[in-house]
Amino acid sequence: MSSEINPGEDVKTSWLIGGALAIAYAVFAHYVSVVTDLGAWFGFIQNVGINTALAFVFGRTLAAGRRPLVTKVAAMVHEEMSPALNRYTRQVTVAWTLFFTAYALVSAGLFFLAPVEAWSVFANILSLPLIAVMFLAENEVRKRTLPKHDQVGLVGTVRAVRAKFRR
Repeated sequence: MSSEINPGEDVKTSWLIGGALAIAYAVFAHYVSVVTDLGAWFGFIQNVGINTALAFVFGRTLAAGRRPLVTKVAAMVHEEMSPALNRYTRQVTVAWTLFFTAYALVSAGLFFLAPVEAWSVFANILSLPLIAVMFLAENEVRKRTLPKHDQVGLVGTVRAVRAKFRR
């Protein structure tokens, strides 16, 4: 076996390695402020982790043969579930799954593509108002969609669930 040196291959290899290092350096330089800010990383992991986990918790109950999470909660409130209520609670479970998925995606997008301050405002200031808007929107849809006897509301639901767990 001969180990001939091919100058053309060495030059190509050098250019590839040099190019890869230049790209790696450019990416690192672009994200150096984010990479060095461990507090932002911990906040990001917590924020996206919680919302991804919530999306998973709601979403996995939508699989075939499973009872949607909101349907389980509604069953604690209503002795009998009408077909309309079953359908509605499934749709609300889908809505919350989509909400938490979208929230996690927007948070990740802002973290990597916008200034960390923009992500921080979204994650730390807008988080609770967005959840409140989701609850209010769901409440309005419930009022317009379900018959009165299927409507309990958030306070009534919390009371019923607490009473159920006390037993």
